[in-house]
Amino acid sequence: MRKKRHLLCLVTAVFFMALTACGSRESGALNSGKRTADDQLTKGQWISLLGDKFGCQMAEDKDAYFLDVGPEDDCYTAVQSLKAWEILVEEDRFYPEEKATWQYAIETSVRAIGIEKLNQSDPDLQVTEENLVAFFTSKIASVEEGVLESGVSRTDADRILGYAYDFGTQLQLPTTCEIVYKEGVKEAEAGTIIPDEKGFRAVVADNSFYEEGDIIYLPPTTEAPAAALKVSSVEGDVIIYEEAVMEEVFEEIQVSGTFKADTVFVEAWEDVKVTMDNGGSGGICAGYAAYGPQNQEGSGVMPLGAKVSNGSVTFDKTFKNGASISVKISDIKVTADIDYGIFKGLKKADATLSFDDQIKASYKSNVRASQQYPLGKISVPLGTTPVSAEFTLMVNLGFDGEVTLTYSSNLVAKANYQEGRGFAGSVENQNAACDLYAKATITVEPAIKAEVCCLSRGIVNAKITSGVVAVGTLDVDFLGDEPACLDLLMWVPLRWALNEDGCILTDFIKNAKVSKVVWDSKSSKIKQHFHYEDMVLVDACTRGTEKKVETVVEEEERKPYEYTVFDFQELVFGFIRVSAQAVHLAGGESKEISVISLPSGYDAGNLRYSAEDPSVCTVSGGTIRAKGPGSTRVVISTSDGKFNAYVSVFVEQEYHDTSGFEPL
Repeated sequence: MRKKRHLLCLVTAVFFMALTACGSRESGALNSGKRTADDQLTKGQWISLLGDKFGCQMAEDKDAYFLDVGPEDDCYTAVQSLKAWEILVEEDRFYPEEKATWQYAIETSVRAIGIEKLNQSDPDLQVTEENLVAFFTSKIASVEEGVLESGVSRTDADRILGYAYDFGTQLQLPTTCEIVYKEGVKEAEAGTIIPDEKGFRAVVADNSFYEEGDIIYLPPTTEAPAAALKVSSVEGDVIIYEEAVMEEVFEEIQVSGTFKADTVFVEAWEDVKVTMDNGGSGGICAGYAAYGPQNQEGSGVMPLGAKVSNGSVTFDKTFKNGASISVKISDIKVTADIDYGIFKGLKKADATLSFDDQIKASYKSNVRASQQYPLGKISVPLGTTPVSAEFTLMVNLGFDGEVTLTYSSNLVAKANYQEGRGFAGSVENQNAACDLYAKATITVEPAIKAEVCCLSRGIVNAKITSGVVAVGTLDVDFLGDEPACLDLLMWVPLRWALNEDGCILTDFIKNAKVSKVVWDSKSSKIKQHFHYEDMVLVDACTRGTEKKVETVVEEEERKPYEYTVFDFQELVFGFIRVSAQAVHLAGGESKEISVISLPSGYDAGNLRYSAEDPSVCTVSGGTIRAKGPGSTRVVISTSDGKFNAYVSVFVEQEYHDTSGFEPL
């Protein structure tokens, strides 16, 4: 008697699997091999693959460029985009059914990398239209002689595109930074403006004179990223300020270069420990906000708002339900090329962000649990420029039973806009590897929002969700003599969205918001399927037959493996930012704390305010009123409780003079 499948929470077996996929490509000569004419790609098919690989899938111009390619053709979108980006040089007619040759594939691949960008990365290259093939052969991958006019197969296409894409993401651009300030903006020298612990206050350490309405630009240093202050009031050598945004500071800005994160600045969420490799750090970064209570200090444990000197950061969180998660971000590299002006608009926004993510997760409980949790934020200054990269981390966690997991990968996100050409973007998950021990079902999906910013203004952003999903089903014949069958399917998901949160780019081009499911339970390149019978791993299911069959589970029976095992809402990134992290009050005094920014989708009118010790202070809306001497915290929360900000409140003891001294 065949019973209904159940989740693996009923199972007591132990599973172990090790998987390594998407490894780095071996160098060597590309060759065409032997193939039939049916195996060769047409130009239309090749261009569709090229457009997908490099993210060129949209164009600002809505009119068809070619007479023989229209909206009804599968390759139309890619052809339009690649023509707008000048990767295609044909005029009037494209001839999509013609054979795609090796020479055509190589030439278009090099143009997709960008001839201008190639020459910018190395002045000695001198790449031109006439030497595209020679450049590919000498710098990217050697090509077997005599194949240039032969047709390209799908296997050939994957290799050519892989080599070209990887070469493009590894380009090193020289650093340039040209800034034109708006009239009246004052640039402060390092160390002359010192933020204090009371929030949006700073001490002027030199003899500089500032007045209400001044905009002060603070260049980045080894102790703090770039910042801009708008002076609200002046009290002696103390200025009260608000954050100024990019449009208030710069008339024009041109920044390019490749930057490795040797120093990063970290914000962590409540009860999340931040650790680093190799010991100490530069200490607390003055004036850099810490959102949540301070972490316990100890060997290798970083306080909130700390500077990490080696560019490698690990966020650790242990949950009350028995789950633990550790996410490490390392080897951050950013290549940016940005040209923006108040009057000329956004001319160029080209960014490539790459980093390694390493995840460890564990859970052991009889209770099925799932939740989303924010971990923290990493800020990476791009050299001495006002531009920075911001990485905000969240995680989807779903557990059922007993699970331990390690996972690592290299993620590369590309976003490219040029005026008149449109927008191109892509995300790649490379060199992924996973070890899993499970008695249950698991979903561990770290999600990272990577954003290139100038001061407080986002230019481009990408949300990337990857991780591991492992799903099990159990079928036990309690009354018969059939074996107990257990199926375990593990895959790596990959979903991404570019500019979903809005930024400067979306202000200039409407179709710069792009999202894509790259890998799911059916399409993931990193997937393993295991079948156990009576706790023994077998090649195929033997139920109902005396011999093994070819398929483990029929295709129509795989519904439990669809990506609905743990139903997560869309991840929301961000912090509640407040105007002050600490408030000092006298008895009976009150002060208003304003909210500067909220995560996307939340309304400041729906925030909840509470004082942990009402005998010290009360809070109504954003107004804190002192009640009695002491210290406490005010908690500001979103209506769903997912995001919180903390304000430390200190109420002074009222002074009563009992000495009898009478002043003159």
